[in-house]
Amino acid sequence: MPLRSLLAIVWISTGIFSIYIATFYGGAILAGTLEKDWNEVLPRLYEPGSIAAATMIGMHFIAGSSVLLLGPLQFIPALRTRHPRLHRWTGRVYLVSALLAGIGGLAYLALKGAVGGIVMEIGFGLYGVLTVLAALQAWRHAAARRLDLHRAWAIRLFALGIGSWLYRMYYGIWLKGLGGAGHTGTFDGPFDMTMSFFFYVPNLLVAEYFIRRQATPTFSMPRRVLGQAGIVALVLVLLAATWLFAHAYWLPHIGRRLAPLFA
Repeated sequence: MPLRSLLAIVWISTGIFSIYIATFYGGAILAGTLEKDWNEVLPRLYEPGSIAAATMIGMHFIAGSSVLLLGPLQFIPALRTRHPRLHRWTGRVYLVSALLAGIGGLAYLALKGAVGGIVMEIGFGLYGVLTVLAALQAWRHAAARRLDLHRAWAIRLFALGIGSWLYRMYYGIWLKGLGGAGHTGTFDGPFDMTMSFFFYVPNLLVAEYFIRRQATPTFSMPRRVLGQAGIVALVLVLLAATWLFAHAYWLPHIGRRLAPLFA
């Protein structure tokens, strides 16, 4: 039950965040305000004249929002057992979206680099390579009906896919809770350099734990209790953080983008 609760809150939070990404970044394309809106979050994200780079990062954002929205669906047992066809098709869209998001991000780095310099470029570049690798491996093993290996790579891909959501969550908590110590406007401070890897490396370690737990599910009672308690604590933290960000940031931005449609 705690694990299902964790999956539910992750889906709710990433779902709201993915809608924010699609409306904020996609809406800026439609409104013609890329330079103003995109650069509000990351300096020099969009520069007039860099059409190829803007196209690649736009693909990264839009495909990434699909990854966040569809990821938790792949781990609902009822979807796999009762609606296998739906699971396969949503899975295909999920994997293609992950490939496009990874390729778009890598292409942008190759064309423009990262605002935070070499450390951010290495961290984000490795993240993109791992995302593409996990998507290809999950697809390859599914096509070959090696379902245990497919599931293991799907878990790794999910851990990577939620990285963009966690990146914003970590920054928001750090800026609000600790005043942004170690963060600079050019994203090259000690906190920024740590975050270039921290938003996905711990996720992969947790993913490997779950993969190995499925392979050898015999754990002692104290370890089970400790694991369940950790999941409950994580659910509570994510609930509080999701409410904070949705209330203060995501929902207001979504509302401002969608309001003209209903005026």
